[in-house]
Amino acid sequence: MCKLLVCVLVAGALRIASANAITLEPVLSDPLFQQIINRPCVIGENSCHNVGFAGPVLLPPNVSSYDTFSLIYTVSDIRAAIGDAFLVGVDINQNNNVQTVSLYTMLIGSVVQDSYSPDSPTPVPPAPGGNPGNGYADYVLGNFSSLAGLPETTTVQFHVIMPVVNAGREQFFLIPAAVEVVPEPVTMSMFGIGLIALALAQRRLRK
Repeated sequence: MCKLLVCVLVAGALRIASANAITLEPVLSDPLFQQIINRPCVIGENSCHNVGFAGPVLLPPNVSSYDTFSLIYTVSDIRAAIGDAFLVGVDINQNNNVQTVSLYTMLIGSVVQDSYSPDSPTPVPPAPGGNPGNGYADYVLGNFSSLAGLPETTTVQFHVIMPVVNAGREQFFLIPAAVEVVPEPVTMSMFGIGLIALALAQRRLRK
């Protein structure tokens, strides 16, 4: 038999190890993901704009680390606000100190369903997508399990651990998985040139 605390720690480690793996990717181009009223924060600070969605849990300022859980939501809460499939945008507070992320999980019914838990804390330096500043995602956490088919009363909660933080605070906000990506100006220009070339080619064929 094992002592109660050891058993609990081992069981928790096994739960995370068997969880679906969350991905973490930088936003490399123009700001595509902004925290607006239909992309509610679940963990963040008082500049988050949530309308009709509870929270966020505010991160404490001026601390050496975060170990923070969101409010406990229901599937119905998230489904009504964002749908069954989503990403999590991460707006990193930027200064000369590079932030790190060591854990991000989604708990379904109090059990870790999805987990981002690298072997060592992942550096998250400034990303081009966050250049406009507050409210834009520098990174995106993806590959979350869909809530489709789950009962509306099933609970959902999020958990983040960041061991090195700046004086400012971060935002973790929900983004619909089927978000529309706005083409960059260069892409739009190339597309327009392609249409003109196609039109000229068709005109020549008609002559």
